[in-house]
Amino acid sequence: MKNASRFQKFSGCYRCQSCKRKTRATGRGDNENNNLCAECYDMAGIENEISDCGSTPERVAEIEALKAIILSKGGVL
Repeated sequence: MKNASRFQKFSGCYRCQSCKRKTRATGRGDNENNNLCAECYDMAGIENEISDCGSTPERVAEIEALKAIILSKGGVL
């Protein structure tokens, strides 16, 4: 019984600090170490790039697409 409760406690699920939706560790990138879902993590990277290098229509379109995914999965912006 003790092992079962340990596995439930460390299930890999957490709430994204940005959009507040429930998510899980994906093994893709470093998002779980920052308590972000994959979409918020990717969006933060794009926004950082825009801040450093300037905006392009393609990157703005990528952010809008990520926002749509977040909203469709129950996140808030």
